[in-house]
Amino acid sequence: MSGNDPLEAIFSWFRKAGGSVGDEDEVPVALKLRNGLFYVGIVDHDDLTIELSALLYLGAESTSEDEEQIPAIAQEIAERAPDDIIVETMVSNGTDIWAAITLEEADLEQEALDRELRMFVDYSLRTMDEIQQKLHPKDVILPTLIEDPLTKLRELVGVEELVKKAEELVSLSTVAKRRAKEGLKVSVVSPHLVFTGNPGTGKTTIARLMGAIYKEIGLLESGHLVEARRSDLIGKYIGQTTPKTEAVVKAALGGVLFIDEAYSLVEGYNEGRSFGEECITTLLLAMENYRGRFALIVAGYPEEMRQFIESNPGLRSRFDQFWHFRDYTNEELVTIVNRYATKNDYVLADGCNERLLEIFSSTPRDKFFGNARLAREVFHTMKRFHAVRVVKLSHSTREELVTILPVDVQVERQRSPKPRIGFI
Repeated sequence: MSGNDPLEAIFSWFRKAGGSVGDEDEVPVALKLRNGLFYVGIVDHDDLTIELSALLYLGAESTSEDEEQIPAIAQEIAERAPDDIIVETMVSNGTDIWAAITLEEADLEQEALDRELRMFVDYSLRTMDEIQQKLHPKDVILPTLIEDPLTKLRELVGVEELVKKAEELVSLSTVAKRRAKEGLKVSVVSPHLVFTGNPGTGKTTIARLMGAIYKEIGLLESGHLVEARRSDLIGKYIGQTTPKTEAVVKAALGGVLFIDEAYSLVEGYNEGRSFGEECITTLLLAMENYRGRFALIVAGYPEEMRQFIESNPGLRSRFDQFWHFRDYTNEELVTIVNRYATKNDYVLADGCNERLLEIFSSTPRDKFFGNARLAREVFHTMKRFHAVRVVKLSHSTREELVTILPVDVQVERQRSPKPRIGFI
């Protein structure tokens, strides 16, 4: 092989696997596949050495506590990685992990390349699943003890359009009951929803509230929420996926099954034995067999979710409501920080909101932008700077203990992740 042939072979492999290839005339090139963002670039043109790196997202709600655990978990997993895969961690508005492999000329022949890419992508996604499971063991049932959930939904920041959609569902259900009493034909209100939006836009929070709303209007018996990830549904070996998926569905009966990053269920890269396809088939069968006994809410990035729903006719026929969660405005992020402060017995002094607005306005709104998660991180950083300042006082009054000053409103700039070597 010579010239750009090795790169083109890799691009073609990712396209076939369902990835989205970027500008082939530039290096690095981003290849989006499920829950990972893969980068490919030339390390050495003369020796045709190519590095492939994977940035794996560890969830929209990763916290500072998660970040403290990541190095130890990554080291444990790195020790079990194949010899030619390097694993390391980086932090960027959340917790991410890098895995990288270098392909030599001998790896670039068609058969070897297919084997290497399958191995690397499979290892990367399994690593992500394992770390997510360690950080956030699946909560089988979250009891719904929410009074007046529709009012609580209305109190959230920046969800006006979603409130209208929830009110429409409530109205449809109420009118259906009245029509039933009069002996009129009644259309069944489908509780299944697709949530699309970037990380930190409140998808999990609203899924939990929708369970409570469904219970209140009589669509579901308990309204509890079961949150599941790919690793909770898909087995590692043949014969494991169906029983795992069925067990999760049964735990959700009477309530909501919420699958975030649902597009990761599609395992197009593993043609021939797609456990993801088996999982989706099991979910579709459950939606039919347990009609009216649970709600399935799937969520993820807008484009990925569109492709996910379009990937299966059964999904297209069962989901007719798409709720889009827009990014928060800078002003709304300031409001969210103020609510965190009030909830935690802090008061923001004059000038703090202006400083917050400067911080949010200057933060790049790229794919790593954290929305409400960023607001939470800024608030926790404010608390730390406040504590460092107050502890130096010989005596602190109650007012000083609760008052955050503009000097405390700072942000610890984090590095944007980028490939380890061979990239610009």
